[in-house]
Amino acid sequence: MSVTRRPRELLRRLDPAQRRWGGAGLVAGLALASVLVSLAGKGAPPSVSSFTGCGGPNRLTVATGADITAGSFRRDLIEEWNRTHTTQVTLVEVADRTDEERAEMAGRARLGSCAYDVFSVDVAWMAEFARSGYIRPYPLDPGEANRYVDNVLEAGQVDGVQYAVPFVTDVPLLFHRRGVPVPTTTEQLWKYAAENGGYSVQLGDYEGGTVNLLEAILSAGGRVTDGERIVVDEKDSGERVRQALSRWHALLERGVLARGSENFSKEDTFSTFRNGFLERGSRNSVEESSLQAFRDDDVAYMRNWPFAFHRLATDRSMYDDRGRLRFGMAALPGAGILGGFNLAISAHSDNPAKARTLIDFLTGHDAQMKLFACSGYPPVLESVYDEYGKDPRTCGQLLAPTAGTGSTAGTGSTAGKGSAAPTDGPASVPAGEDTELTGPMLQDLAAKIHQALLRAESRPQYSYYAAFSEVFRSCARAVVTGDLLAKELDLSRFADALRDARQGRAPEETVRSLAHCGKPEGRQGQ
Repeated sequence: MSVTRRPRELLRRLDPAQRRWGGAGLVAGLALASVLVSLAGKGAPPSVSSFTGCGGPNRLTVATGADITAGSFRRDLIEEWNRTHTTQVTLVEVADRTDEERAEMAGRARLGSCAYDVFSVDVAWMAEFARSGYIRPYPLDPGEANRYVDNVLEAGQVDGVQYAVPFVTDVPLLFHRRGVPVPTTTEQLWKYAAENGGYSVQLGDYEGGTVNLLEAILSAGGRVTDGERIVVDEKDSGERVRQALSRWHALLERGVLARGSENFSKEDTFSTFRNGFLERGSRNSVEESSLQAFRDDDVAYMRNWPFAFHRLATDRSMYDDRGRLRFGMAALPGAGILGGFNLAISAHSDNPAKARTLIDFLTGHDAQMKLFACSGYPPVLESVYDEYGKDPRTCGQLLAPTAGTGSTAGTGSTAGKGSAAPTDGPASVPAGEDTELTGPMLQDLAAKIHQALLRAESRPQYSYYAAFSEVFRSCARAVVTGDLLAKELDLSRFADALRDARQGRAPEETVRSLAHCGKPEGRQGQ
């Protein structure tokens, strides 16, 4: 029986909490063959049933999410591996959205499937995957561990055990139009955004919305958790949480937050930033919308991940007649949440030793340099940041030794173009058909990412983090969007629902009813 015909059978084998919090995503992930895309070659995507069995002694399969970076260079990296190794690797994009990606991977692992040898695990899922036995411990000697940025490596640890190593990290940055004032505090940000066309963020009903809402609360001095404890109902923190969400509701109502932000993801944010208000009508958008919003002059500021820099800086419309970028970057005022993905070996892989060799390749210095320069993946190694601080090299320069071999040179939007010398400082490129990031641009980007990483906060490490995230987001978004008045938010009921969720227990009512948030009974479901 093929996987596309088995979702109900698979769901019956999950415990009640897993059915409640991961079942819908598992059905979607297993039933939609079109979501799976093989990145090992340029041919047609494989069917879902292609990944029902084990890969054999000379094949590895890596499960990951969709690649939204410029150039999608990780494809080239896998091709490079396949040209030089007997063991062949297939990279499978299991879903576009992180929530569905988690459900597919966790569902397979729960059933003991050996279809995937390596998981690209969001840092927020580490406790679930480790404590559930989905992945193997990944011991490191001191020399190996010292290669990584400290807090980035720690995101792969659960209960004091290293279960994964970082592949890419992530931390939010503030993108701003050239010529507008650059805020250093959140109060300045609201003032400048109100005066210059708004601020594009991601408040959609997905994990990115959770991250933005947590950042809003932390930036206002509130806390939802403190280690293992839920503290949203404690007096000092609780009132700050209520005030922060109320403030964001007012900002959304006044248009300081870009129209549509209540449902933006990172893709939607990109769209609205670039194309302006005509692109901001969707109520189901994410990061891409905020990015597109920022690309249009109507929106002056954008909170987004570093991938946005490559996407914008390789677009000729983002340069003026003198070849200067129309935007700049700065530290995000207030708190930033650490993101990124770790590489972990499946507990059910038949080739764990070969999987580790592959991970060593993907996290090596050369691979991390190319991933950063060619696609904008934030590096996880201190050596890459050190090198970009002293001798920044472009994608073309890094790929020059392989040019003409039919391999990575010339692929993607930035590869194989050669080095472009700036004409007016680090934010300039020469006029021409092709656009490549210059060494000074990459140097500036690397420095800002590294600085932001050192002060980023992590999300709580809960085995049922997905459940916690959904309950938190349901109440916090409701206040910001106006579905629930701030004064109606019952902090005690909210906190109890969060405590239940972190244990895998669903609220008595459906999450969408908002009863666990304190919404008056007569207005449930409205």
